[in-house]
Amino acid sequence: MGITNVTWATAPEEETAIRHLTFWRNGFSVEDGELMSYDNPTHAQILAEINSGRAPPQILNVSPGQPVELRVVKRLQDDYVASPKARSAFSGSGHRLGSPVPSFAGAGAGPSADMPGTFPAPASASSRAHAPQREPDAITTRFEVDQSQPTTSVQVRLADGTRLVCRMNLTHTVGDIRNFVNASRPENTARPYTINLTFPNRVLEDEGQTIKDAGLANSVVVQRWV
Repeated sequence: MGITNVTWATAPEEETAIRHLTFWRNGFSVEDGELMSYDNPTHAQILAEINSGRAPPQILNVSPGQPVELRVVKRLQDDYVASPKARSAFSGSGHRLGSPVPSFAGAGAGPSADMPGTFPAPASASSRAHAPQREPDAITTRFEVDQSQPTTSVQVRLADGTRLVCRMNLTHTVGDIRNFVNASRPENTARPYTINLTFPNRVLEDEGQTIKDAGLANSVVVQRWV
């Protein structure tokens, strides 16, 4: 999603847009948009692109190239509940970037101290195989965390060159980082890998160790295939 309008070159850097992705029992939705079914091939492709860090701008209602912080809410026990002001996910309508974003992180999702395990993975191997190949990009994916407790960011450099940024509590664990990677890249579960520090160079073998105890606050970790 490169910049195509040369007038953008001198424009101020766009602020990070915050978007909420909710997983329901029967599909997923972005902000207060309409339900997108896991069984619909078009919607499955959209979810695959979100997982790859390259969601279509019209789905997230952002400008091409604008950074996005994606906040995930899991309501897998509930069917989709339409918002009174639900809009079509394909309409392209909605507030412009930089305007106030609804603040409802965690609403209706219950306590958020525990990090979710994985995203639903409805996209088939064939749909991913036919997806256009794109250059690795960075995406900031934020799980719901306990905002009343200390938080930090951990950057994950994947084996394919992609960078992920995970917002976590200090009480989350190394295993939660692995869950985060698997959620962002479901295909990674088919191949063994380690999570490593580079300075000093060591494998994070104790997945029950907390972010605080492992000294991972504001750190960079690397995924390496075994």
